[in-house]
Amino acid sequence: MLIGLMLMFWQESDLQTTPRYFTLTRTFEALDELAPLALVELNPTFMQPVPSETSQLGILRTEEYIAKAKAGITSSMDLTVNKSETQFSLSTERDISEARRFTFTPATNSSYSFVCTETDEENCDEVITNYVRLLTELRKSSIENGLSRSLQLFDRLLDRSADLSAEQIAKLTLQKTAIEESIALASGELKMVSESRYFGGEQISTVNKSTYIFGMLVGFIIGFLILLQLTVSDNVLRTPKKLVSLVGAKDFLGTVDPAYNPNSLEIVASAVLGKIELNDDTVLRVIPISQNEDLSSLALELGGILGCRTTVTRPTSSISADELKPDLNSPLLILASQNETKIAELETTMLIAEKSGNKVIGVALSKDPDSKSKK
Repeated sequence: MLIGLMLMFWQESDLQTTPRYFTLTRTFEALDELAPLALVELNPTFMQPVPSETSQLGILRTEEYIAKAKAGITSSMDLTVNKSETQFSLSTERDISEARRFTFTPATNSSYSFVCTETDEENCDEVITNYVRLLTELRKSSIENGLSRSLQLFDRLLDRSADLSAEQIAKLTLQKTAIEESIALASGELKMVSESRYFGGEQISTVNKSTYIFGMLVGFIIGFLILLQLTVSDNVLRTPKKLVSLVGAKDFLGTVDPAYNPNSLEIVASAVLGKIELNDDTVLRVIPISQNEDLSSLALELGGILGCRTTVTRPTSSISADELKPDLNSPLLILASQNETKIAELETTMLIAEKSGNKVIGVALSKDPDSKSKK
């Protein structure tokens, strides 16, 4: 199940993609701070900021200003700023002499678009904020510089008041005051009108829990099938139940398992007495199917309980004909080792014992608590 879960996670993670890049775009509209000058009959189009908006855009695009906007941020990013083209409208009106006069006035204010592109969505917000602050400061100083130059002209005109009428002097004085107030109110303000975020590259949502559950289920089924295959194809005696199914309950004498039941050898001895009568001349021959050094001591203990002599032959793979010589006073007891004796070896030993002409008492299973399973 764990393998199925990990494989499903690996497969789904391989399908997931992260954005190749992130782009943040913010658009700001510039406040037309010179428009109120029209109230005192000054044409705002003649009151140009210094430097002009076109020059301001060039200044913003210099490496110096880009470095100021990043403010020490070292991550790789592409930072650009663009300005919209100003649109004008044409208006006509008649003066006192009935002459037609044409006037071009801005139909829209200037707007600036700041575009920041980087691999991770981390620093673009801060960088654009810095960039807007720099533009605001630049616009404020350019408005102040442009109006200051116009203010110098008004000072010179008023210095020649002797050549002007009282009405002209009053008008110039009002216009000069308006320019002074405009300088004081200059802010370079920008208003954000739109924002967009774009992730380059496809994204796949987080893998659902049902996907992982499916992976665990598939892993469980595969694991169960593998376990079933190993169980069916296993040719080693793993349990007493398996031994009973092979030799039958009649010939199964029991399991010697001191760790689980200290009295287990006594039970096996009782089963032997139930199968055959023993006397003082009886020599019980124990045939170990597998090579096991503990079987000799086990045979001696069994003989002590039964009150007869016991001998241990060599394992089936190396037993001699002399050890299997027919003797009615020397019955055979076959001893298998759990997790060690192979089924084919058991069948061979049973066949050899039955064909030898000796009395076969049955088969007992010896379990070593320290033994390890062998495939």
